[in-house]
Amino acid sequence: MGFNGSAWGIASIVAPLLGGFIVDQLSWHWIFFINIPIGLLAVVMIVVFLKEERRRTTQRLDLLGSFWLTVGLLSLMYGFQLLGDSTLSWPLLLGCLLVAILGFIAFIRHDGRVDNPIIPLGMFKNRTFVTQNLVAALISGFLMGFEVYLPTWTQGILGLPASLAGFAVTPSSLMWIVGSFIAGKLLLDHTPKSIIAISLTFILIGAIAMAVLPETTAFAWFFVIAAICGTGFGITITTTTVTAQNQVSGANVGVATSINTLGRTLGQTLMISVFGIIMNVQMANGVHHHPGTTLNMMNKLINPQTASELPAHLIKPLREILYSGLHWIFIVALLLVVLSFCVNGLDRPKTTSERQA
Repeated sequence: MGFNGSAWGIASIVAPLLGGFIVDQLSWHWIFFINIPIGLLAVVMIVVFLKEERRRTTQRLDLLGSFWLTVGLLSLMYGFQLLGDSTLSWPLLLGCLLVAILGFIAFIRHDGRVDNPIIPLGMFKNRTFVTQNLVAALISGFLMGFEVYLPTWTQGILGLPASLAGFAVTPSSLMWIVGSFIAGKLLLDHTPKSIIAISLTFILIGAIAMAVLPETTAFAWFFVIAAICGTGFGITITTTTVTAQNQVSGANVGVATSINTLGRTLGQTLMISVFGIIMNVQMANGVHHHPGTTLNMMNKLINPQTASELPAHLIKPLREILYSGLHWIFIVALLLVVLSFCVNGLDRPKTTSERQA
């Protein structure tokens, strides 16, 4: 898992810098085209280098269970996406939530009647399994606030180009690699609960710093915050993933890993919508109380290439509005870390006799 985290970390170092360069020199549309050659290269490498032993099995794939789970998840995630829209359609949102609830009910009822369910619900009786996945989901939600809105700060408030804005979170990727290897060492002698308590402390320090940063904070401080948070991210994600895998039988390791990934995805999807709502509300209120400013000006402010088009006397109030939105986003993000501590506290590490059994 440490090497896996390293590969992710290296990619995360290159991607923000390359993405910022593309946006500055070309346009944001080209970011999507770069995925095509990379994807084709990945396909070729899989075909050439991945050698697997084929295994025949008599077990049938639970297609109906997959269908109901897909219905529930797609409806739920689309509902999360609707939350971030500036013009929220309540009937559509409630409809999505209703379909999601019905889909999950149908999935749970079906899951209990088949011999080879797509997700054995018995795994959720394991307290450590549940708490570790919940922590992963919450911290993944915090990660969205960190990775999306910290660069927004450096662009909109400090006026830096996109390439430098992406560079602000690079230390987190570097320290994520370090944190992954630290987690591997700690897992040998410590309980997941104690390791997560350590990793959340790192993230808590960074979260508090982001929540109390003044508007005039120098760019260098973002490197320090990113390094501290990155260490916590690396330890947390690696520990929660490995622990989730170790809490189930060998036959269910793949399912446990998928549940962990799903929880992180749901946490990210929900919180990016919540953070978007916070930002939209704060910008709307700020524009209302600052005559002469508009939401279109706020969009121009966040992009350094268009910020120069704004009237000079409005730059300061616009940045104050943006700072207010970011401030409240980081406060909510801080609450996620506090909630993660509470969830981790609910875990009950196994005693020595239980492990031996």
